[in-house]
Amino acid sequence: MKQLLIIFGLLTAPTVAFSQLDIGVGLKLGGGVSQINFARVTNPQAGGAFVPGDARVSFHGGGFVQAKVAGIILRPELYFTSIGSQAIFESQNAQQVQTQIKNYNINRIDLPILVGFGFAKLLRINAGPVLSATAGNNTTVNQKLNSATVGLQAGVGLDIGKLGIDVRYEGSFSNISNELNLGNFSFPADQRIRQYMVSLSYRLF
Repeated sequence: MKQLLIIFGLLTAPTVAFSQLDIGVGLKLGGGVSQINFARVTNPQAGGAFVPGDARVSFHGGGFVQAKVAGIILRPELYFTSIGSQAIFESQNAQQVQTQIKNYNINRIDLPILVGFGFAKLLRINAGPVLSATAGNNTTVNQKLNSATVGLQAGVGLDIGKLGIDVRYEGSFSNISNELNLGNFSFPADQRIRQYMVSLSYRLF
């Protein structure tokens, strides 16, 4: 009898799981603050050093697919991101430190693949890798950006009907470029992106 119950459970489990499956597709739009971090780098020939600058505003927009079954959530997303940051060149002349602010503006195509858990049909906790491909840039300190990077996103989400809100942190596993440039001088630097993101989403179906 016990064996029959086990076999019955194995046979019916996929049917039960499928009946609980909830798949949705939607759009998302948001913003945040981003910063490119690296250790202070000095080039004596250039007469100064590069240090990280202030965080700047970032924007993103695209879509998502969300599948939920038995409280487990899989949420791949695809969106365009515009990231801003700064690098500051400090030079010393006549016993005075002078600064030059160099702005970053990097565009990417991001593919986060998030896995998490849902609570009370409203709250989500999710994390996972994000794959990014460079889609253009406007920066005066990078001669060449890496074509692709890998990072991690983690955060929480709240779904109310078809509307959703997400708050996340993103950090890079790989660098966007391995050097900063000022004229003919280069500064080896391991530059990695971090950003805090807030987005609104709308489930189409």
